Amino acid sequence: MSGPARSQASSEVRSHVRRGEAFAQAHEQGLKKVGRAGVAADGVVHLLIAWLAAQVALGGSGGSADSSGALGQVAAQPFGAVLLWVLALGFVALLAWQVVAVVTGGKTSHRLSAAVKAVVALALAVSCVRFATGGGSSPGTQQQTLTQRVLEAPGGAVLVVLAGLVVAGVGIGLVVRGVRKDFEDKVEGSLSRPLTALGVAGWVARGVAFAVLGALVVVSATGDTGKSRGLDAAFREIASQPFGVVLLLLVALGLAAYGVFALLTAHRRARA
Repeated sequence: MSGPARSQASSEVRSHVRRGEAFAQAHEQGLKKVGRAGVAADGVVHLLIAWLAAQVALGGSGGSADSSGALGQVAAQPFGAVLLWVLALGFVALLAWQVVAVVTGGKTSHRLSAAVKAVVALALAVSCVRFATGGGSSPGTQQQTLTQRVLEAPGGAVLVVLAGLVVAGVGIGLVVRGVRKDFEDKVEGSLSRPLTALGVAGWVARGVAFAVLGALVVVSATGDTGKSRGLDAAFREIASQPFGVVLLLLVALGLAAYGVFALLTAHRRARA
C-alpha cells in the first residue's frame, strides 16, 4: 500500500473511532438522563422510610419501617398501583445506568459501588412490581428466613457474623463519606450550603442505620434470627435504647434529608 493510501486508510479508521466514541458518549449521556429518574425514585422511597421510622419512634407504627413498608404505603393510596409502576420504571432506569457504570466505570471502587446499587435497584424494581400487582412481601421476613438457613449450614454462624460485619462496615463508610462530604462528586456543578448540609445529614443517618443493622445481624448469629429482620428491626432496636426515641427521630430526619437531597439533585447527578 502506497504512502497516500495508508494515510487515507488511517484517517478513515480515526474517523470511524471518533464517530464510535461520539455515539457511545451520546448514548451514555442519554442513559444518564434516564437513570436520574431512578435517583428521584430512591429519594421518594427514603422520604417514606423516614416517615415510617418517625412513626416507630413515636410508637404509632405497626407496619414495617423499611422499603416494603414504604411501598406498602404507596400501594394503599388512590392510584397507588400507577405510582408503583412509575417508581418501578425509575428503578429500572437506575439499574441500566449502574450496569453501564460497572462495565465502563473507571475506578474499581466506583464499579463495585455501581454493582451494589444495581442489585439494590433491581430489588426495589421487583418489589414495586410485586406491590403493584398485589403480591408484595416483607424483605425483613425473607432476610430472617435466609439467616436461619445459613445458621443451619456448617460454619453458618461464622458466615452470618462476617455478613454483619460487612454491613456494619458499609454503615461506617457512609458516615465517613457524609462527614467528609465525599458525596459532592456525585453532582455536576457546586452544591449550596443547604444542599451540602442535607447531604451530610442524609449520609450520616443512612450510615447509622446500616451500622445498627450490621450489629443486629452479628447478634443473630447466636440464634436470635429475629434481630436480622432488616431496617425495621434496626429502627426498633434504636428506639428501645435510652434516649432511643430522640436518636431515632434524628435518624428519621436524616433519612428525610437524604430523600430531599436526592430529589433536588437528581437532575444533575453525575453518579448515583
